[in-house]
Amino acid sequence: MRRFGVVMLATAAILVLVVGLLLAQPGRGASGAAGGGARAGQGGYAGLPDTSEWELARLSRTLTEARLIGDERSDAEAAVKAKLEARRALLTALGELRAATEDIKATDEGLTQAMAAYQKALAKYRGEVAAQDKALEPKLSVRSQARCLSIGILDNGMGMGGTRFGRGAGGGGRGGGGGRGGRRGF
Repeated sequence: MRRFGVVMLATAAILVLVVGLLLAQPGRGASGAAGGGARAGQGGYAGLPDTSEWELARLSRTLTEARLIGDERSDAEAAVKAKLEARRALLTALGELRAATEDIKATDEGLTQAMAAYQKALAKYRGEVAAQDKALEPKLSVRSQARCLSIGILDNGMGMGGTRFGRGAGGGGRGGGGGRGGRRGF
């Protein structure tokens, strides 16, 4: 019986790995279908997949891990959704900056303007994250605040789930970490 459990666990791990690799391929969206990449204005910038479905699934898992219930859960969910929207806007601004860097006709003045626009978007993003945290914290018990901070629902500088892999055994893991607003952060 124990052997059967080990085989089932190994099979599940392989399945998760294969699905993860399929979704991580460039030009594939959240559904994994070819051509599912986001276009500028669809919550990301060209070249990044539209991650709305993935983000919502991750949000649900993270809220479950935080063991939030009732009003705490709904308040945290609303705050995280607002942070994700702010992140999408930042990704769009980043895409515009990257496009400017790829333009061989871009002037120093144009690049300076593109950098300034991104810095403005970054400041707006950081302000939104701070505002959401400030509004959420008093609605949570101290234990819930600690859980939310440890897994990134409250800004911990590592993104949501940034230290989940290995339970505190260093940053990153499962693609997380990478500082504020990293690919997998808020």
